[in-house]
Amino acid sequence: RGGDMVKWVLGVIATVMVICAGFLIWFKVSYGLGEPYPDLSGDPEIPPGRVEAAIRTPFPPGMVAASPEGRIFYTLHMLHKPERFSPATVFEWVDGVGVPFPDLETQREFHGAMGVSADRQGRLWIVKPGALEGVRTRLLAIDMASGDIVVDHLFAEDEAGFAQDMRVSPDGKTVFLADTGLFRFKDAGLIVFDVETRTARTVLKNHPSVAPQNWLIRKTDGEPYRLVFGLLTFTVGVDGVALTKDGAWLYYAAMSHDSVFRVPTSALTDPALSDREIAKQVVFVGKKPMSDGVELTPSGDLLITDVENGGLARMTPEGALSTVTKDRRVDWADSVTVAPDGGIWFTDSRLTDLIDQFARPADEATLRARGPYAIYRIAP
Repeated sequence: RGGDMVKWVLGVIATVMVICAGFLIWFKVSYGLGEPYPDLSGDPEIPPGRVEAAIRTPFPPGMVAASPEGRIFYTLHMLHKPERFSPATVFEWVDGVGVPFPDLETQREFHGAMGVSADRQGRLWIVKPGALEGVRTRLLAIDMASGDIVVDHLFAEDEAGFAQDMRVSPDGKTVFLADTGLFRFKDAGLIVFDVETRTARTVLKNHPSVAPQNWLIRKTDGEPYRLVFGLLTFTVGVDGVALTKDGAWLYYAAMSHDSVFRVPTSALTDPALSDREIAKQVVFVGKKPMSDGVELTPSGDLLITDVENGGLARMTPEGALSTVTKDRRVDWADSVTVAPDGGIWFTDSRLTDLIDQFARPADEATLRARGPYAIYRIAP
């Protein structure tokens, strides 16, 4: 009888092991594969020596935004959870110093901030994606003159969970946000937020132009970017968005995607149009590197962060691609903005360097030892 029990236990263990092995194989095949993306970079227009580490931060930066008046704002990257050690996570660069914006007391409202964008109405917009924390995503706007919070909106529980980059229409009435989704577990989409009615809708959800493709992003050291000890490939949907000066077109790009697209904002803001009808107006622009943030220059070129090569690419309105800069100092070129004087600012969020296999942030000692971190500037 004892022998039968041992056989039964061994059989159960063997069955569990087979089930676990089967699950791991299924998970790897479903979420952990991917083809290496070809390197589209060429000789840089601007050598690394002309790229200035203009802002130094004690913890890795996230997003950077220039206002129409030339004020520079930036965040500390939320995935590093800087609020554990820093009372402030949103700053303005003033006379060579990062100053908590609008003040230190208000900073508790911004913990978990990701995207920032300055509009023509004198407001700084901040989005706090909530899905990773199990809370609702929050969108705020701060009057840059008074420091008052003038918009404070909580999205619905199933809405905008991974909203990150955003842009505001020239008239200040609409905010366009990129919801990256979570790897392949949650669908990506574009979010259209009406400032006057405080209502939002998600469009082009899981459309091929916003969903990640099966590319394997490599780190700047050449290694593939995978998590959970190789079981999960780092794949991300639509991330970067940019508006033309007249607000007529929204350019957008998914991180794990080979292309840039644009769509008329008139289609996005028309509630009578279905996703199918909006999709008919999506225009392919050109092939790009694996990217994070994007931004349009005054001439109409699109700047694209190149996360694999530590720099920036440039795409003309006709889709021609060139390399602005690539720099071995940069681990993950994250966000990019263009100041009114023509200066280009971009952040290095150090994602592959400091986020572990389970997407957990480093401890304070490690973060401080690896710092300081940089926001780079290319002079006009």
